[in-house]
Amino acid sequence: MQEQLNEKLSQFIDDELDSQQALSLLKSVQNDGLLKDKLRRYQIASQVLKSGEYSLVSSDFVDKIHEQIRQEPTYFLPRKKSAVNWQKAALAIAASVALAVVWVSSKVDKQMHNPFATAEIVADANNVSAEEMHARFKDYLEAHDNALYVNSVQAGQPYARVVGYRQE
Repeated sequence: MQEQLNEKLSQFIDDELDSQQALSLLKSVQNDGLLKDKLRRYQIASQVLKSGEYSLVSSDFVDKIHEQIRQEPTYFLPRKKSAVNWQKAALAIAASVALAVVWVSSKVDKQMHNPFATAEIVADANNVSAEEMHARFKDYLEAHDNALYVNSVQAGQPYARVVGYRQE
């Protein structure tokens, strides 16, 4: 029985056991301290045969690390808040745009129902009929249409200037 267990340990280290056999071997190693030491010695021998080097680690190395981790203080720090919640920001932007559209459309609707309300107010103030005011405005627009091009008057700056220089 001992011979067969030693052979299984050797096969386990060489990764020649199937998963069921390896699992049952590990369960038996977990319960038996002498078998743990034998497995450790087999691992050392395998490492030396494969690489020619060996670094000795004490048997309670892992236990010491676990104990040090347990003794470390635990800090309960608050989590960092996310910089921007993009879903909420997108919803806020959409609501703002919808509000702006409703507000502008209500203003446009009022102007579309009575576009000449300002002309009528001015006409009433001057005791001139609205139709006469519209006719005068129409005449004004016809008189000043293309005035800059017909009269060759330059009221604004040209779009481009040509600059030259002499080389001597």
